[in-house]
Amino acid sequence: MSRYETEEEQIEAFKSWWNKNGTKLLSAVLVVVLAFSGWRYWTNTQYVEAANSSSVYEMLQASMQQGSFGEVSREALKLIQEQPKSPYASGAALLYASYSLEKGDSEDAIEHLTWVVNNSKDVALKITAHSRLARVYLDKKNFTAVEEQLSLLNTLDIKGAAKGNADYISGMLALQQDELEKAYSAFSAVVGNPETEKNLLGLAQIQLNDLAK
Repeated sequence: MSRYETEEEQIEAFKSWWNKNGTKLLSAVLVVVLAFSGWRYWTNTQYVEAANSSSVYEMLQASMQQGSFGEVSREALKLIQEQPKSPYASGAALLYASYSLEKGDSEDAIEHLTWVVNNSKDVALKITAHSRLARVYLDKKNFTAVEEQLSLLNTLDIKGAAKGNADYISGMLALQQDELEKAYSAFSAVVGNPETEKNLLGLAQIQLNDLAK
């Protein structure tokens, strides 16, 4: 089996990992971030407005987990349009981007992820959006755009699981650009990161084994 075929298989494995775990990871990030950001929003805005935004977001998140987001997707767009300063709007945009990717509409996903980057005041949400943009652009083989997103991530001083994810994307990018030493270094960083998600750790180790042959 050629290394090119192995790369293609690993790209598909990464896509599969994201499709399987992306919503779960996104939910975990949003639970933590919105708990704090939502509290700040509630203290700085009218109670009814904040309560409505929170309720809509909870409904959207539940629908995403149940696989019925399409039925309430208009509510997500309405929240984004009517409450753009709310952290719940950024959460809705991230959920909508995930929904768009599931439908195969990468351009719509890019639009909503870019909206989060440009409008969210929370670093954790920006990191999530940049990481997902990098992954989408990698799928589209827009390497310049991937490099731009990774550069922006580095300015945010990412750590932990987010760093592991970014390093893996860097490795996949380097592989596709035939920069094998850079790829090896990136995958090594993923494996050496104790907070890297378990499945992603396995994919990185496979890549290292392949590069060592």
